[in-house]
Formats: sequence, C-alpha cells, structure tokens
Amino acid sequence: MIDNAELPAVKQQLKELIQQRAYKKNSVFKTPSGVVSTFFDFLEVSLKHKGIELAGQVVYNEIKDLDIHAVGGPSHGIVSILCRAAFLKEIGVFYIRDSIKKEGNIHSPKWIESRIKGGDRVVIVGDVVSSGSQIIRAVQQVMQLGGEIRKIVIIIDSQEGDGIEKIQQFLRTNMLEVPVKVLFTRDELTAGISSS
Repeated sequence: MIDNAELPAVKQQLKELIQQRAYKKNSVFKTPSGVVSTFFDFLEVSLKHKGIELAGQVVYNEIKDLDIHAVGGPSHGIVSILCRAAFLKEIGVFYIRDSIKKEGNIHSPKWIESRIKGGDRVVIVGDVVSSGSQIIRAVQQVMQLGGEIRKIVIIIDSQEGDGIEKIQQFLRTNMLEVPVKVLFTRDELTAGISSS
C-alpha cells in the first residue's frame, strides 16, 4: 500500500500505461454511443499485472475513507482492479452481468454477481464511459437490490456520447446525491500523443 505522498506518481504511471497500452487509433470499434476510430481498450490495462496494481491502488484511494461494504462495476473487464481495491480495503466485490444468469438459485439476484444485499453501501467503478448506459444500468441494478451507492468512480471519460452528463442527469432524476469522480478524460490522456 502507498501513502498519499506517492499517489500522484502512481496516478501518473497509470496514465502512462493507459496511453501506451490502452489507447487505440486508426481502428474501428463499436461503443454504446456508436462506431469510433480511436478508443481505449481497458483490457490492455486490467489484464496486466502492473495495470492491476496501479489502477487498483488509484481506485482504492478513492474508496479508502468511505464506510462501504463492496466495490463493483458494470464490466467483468475490470474485476481484477475491483478485486485489488477491495483487497486493500478489506471489503467485497460485485459486478453486473452482461446477460441474465439462467442457472443457480432462482431467488438470488440474476444480474448482479455478488454477496451484497439490501442496505449495503457500495461504490460503482467504470472503466471507460462513453454513453454512460452501463453505469446507469449498474446503478439501477444496485437500487433494485436495495443497495446504497456512496460514490461512482470513472477511470476514463472517453468524452464520446456525453456519458458523464447522462449519468449525472439520471442521478438527479432519481434524487440520488451520489458524487461522480472522473480520474482521466480523453483530452488529458491524448494530449501530446501523435495522431499518426
């Protein structure tokens, strides 16, 4: 575990890793907000030892002072990072499934893989947000379960599809006072990167 003095260096290392590994250009990639030619493939970070260590530490820093039971998100692609942050905080992990679970206990939640229950306090973490639809769906599933969302952490705002604004609008519409923290924006990550 690092102390607060080391955090800026850790965040800078994560930024550089995202720039080197996750940023893809001159390609074709389908996102919830449409087809794009440049995108962030966060699996290039979340499936690497250094990425898990760095991103897990940065997410842990966002949740360490919160009184919560679990941290989770809408994508299995960041479960490794959620597990690292949860390990450091000594709490549980959950994630929202892409499709409904057809096997298992018919009385258990079908969309959430977790041991969280109604009344539990949680933080939702997203890897790359474009339209915001996956985070909104995660919020809906936690609400349906009866959980209390204390914070939403977005690792990368792709700045495609107004996702952050849509998430904030959804929270306001449902009278949820939940802070949304963005760690990196597309503009910040692509500044100084050659477009060729």
